[in-house]
Amino acid sequence: MTFLYPKLLALLAIPVILAFWEWVRPGQPLAMPFDHAKIGRGRFWQFLINSANCLPAGLLAIAILFLAHPVIFNPPEVERQLTNVQIVLDTSGSMKSPHGPQTKGLNSRFDSAMTSIEQFLHYRKGDAFGLTVFSRNFVHWVPLTQDTEAIVLARPFIAPYVFPDEFWGNTFIGKALYGAAELLDQAKTGDRMIILLTDGLSNDIVPPKDSAIIADLQAKRIKVFVIFLIDQPVTPALVSIAQGSGGAAWPAVTPEALNEVFKKIDEMKKVVILEKKPRAADYYDPFFIPAMVALGLAILALFGIRYNPW
Repeated sequence: MTFLYPKLLALLAIPVILAFWEWVRPGQPLAMPFDHAKIGRGRFWQFLINSANCLPAGLLAIAILFLAHPVIFNPPEVERQLTNVQIVLDTSGSMKSPHGPQTKGLNSRFDSAMTSIEQFLHYRKGDAFGLTVFSRNFVHWVPLTQDTEAIVLARPFIAPYVFPDEFWGNTFIGKALYGAAELLDQAKTGDRMIILLTDGLSNDIVPPKDSAIIADLQAKRIKVFVIFLIDQPVTPALVSIAQGSGGAAWPAVTPEALNEVFKKIDEMKKVVILEKKPRAADYYDPFFIPAMVALGLAILALFGIRYNPW
């Protein structure tokens, strides 16, 4: 414990002097007829009355301690630097294709992607996540939020078989990246990152269009991490976009490989713990009970615990 205004503690000398004087002052001598009789000296009553007379000095001392503002310093709270992560998920018809060995039943690319995303959300608690689904068009299904339950619950509503190919067919990665970058640019604090999961090729990112996308990402300080869910040659421009933004690109042809990729992303974008100074908090509690007890006793003493005035 310490005090915000320690210089005020020097005033404690006043109640100490008052209490000392209460115990040593001789009082006003007055001869009584029984002064020379052999009776007790009343030591108990003298102690009781002197103690009662010191109660106002004790209240003054506690008041001075309150004015000095006692505080304690709580341990610093752990605070992490926020990372804004926009997950951009391809939900075109090809995402219904099998992903990895099917020994445990049908597992589509979409299923693998959502399972790995849910795991990533779990061990990146504290970050803000959003979800953008895309194919021919894109939809920001979940805005940036630290309540990631909405992303988990979105699974049955964004599956590839939900949207008809007439409306949702084809794959336009560039359009989705522009949309996600615009959304991330609205985040005022924290780092910005896009995780793109796709199994398709896209004509709207081929050179020289990729250069414009890279410039836009760099201007908005957004890193892009790309995960390919196929074992076929990928669009080189998409790799260039990821690397040009400061991110990276990986293939993930099995669910296990996909989980490993997410672990790599987590390692590349470590959680940053911000240092915080210990937080000062008022610490009047130890003085409340003594103050109330002294006040109560002082009031009781007014009913007669005093020396006779003659």
